[in-house]
Amino acid sequence: MKAIFGFIKKYSVWIFVLYMLVLVFVLIFKFPSPIFDKIIERMQTGNNNVYVEPPNFMPLKTIIRYVLSVRAINDWFFKNLICNVLMFMPFGFLVPFFIKNKKLILVLLYGIIVSIIIEFVQWITKFGIVDVDDVILNIVGIVIGYGLFRLFTMFVQNKEEQNNG
Repeated sequence: MKAIFGFIKKYSVWIFVLYMLVLVFVLIFKFPSPIFDKIIERMQTGNNNVYVEPPNFMPLKTIIRYVLSVRAINDWFFKNLICNVLMFMPFGFLVPFFIKNKKLILVLLYGIIVSIIIEFVQWITKFGIVDVDDVILNIVGIVIGYGLFRLFTMFVQNKEEQNNG
C-alpha cells in the first residue's frame, strides 16, 4: 500500500493532467458518445444552427427532476447524476497530493473553479447544457474524493506506525 501511495504522490501532477484531459474530452467534447460525432459534423459543415437548452441557474431543479424520473438504475437520468459525481471524485483525491495546504476548503475552491470553467466553455461552445446542478454534483464528487484521500493517507500512516512500532 505504501508503494501505491508513493507512486501516486510522485506522479500526482502527471496523473492529474491525464485526468483533466479525459475530463475535458468527456465533459466538453462528449467523447465517446453520439454527441461527439454531431459536434465533429457541425465543425466540418460550419452549421451553427444548433438547439441549445437555456442555462439552468436554479439549484436542485435538474437534480430533483432527474431523481423523480428514475425508474431503474440504468436510466439515463440516474447515469447523468452518478457520472457528474464520479467524474470529479479523482479531483478531490488527487489535488491534495500536490498542494501544500491540503484542507478541504482549498480543494473545493479549486474544484468549483474548474467546474464553473467547464460549464462556461459548454455555454460558449454550445457543446453542452449549462446547469448549476452539474456544479453541485461535481462538488459532491470532490468531497467524496477528498474523503477517500484522507482515508487512504490515514490507512498508509497507520500501516507505517504499525511497522515502525
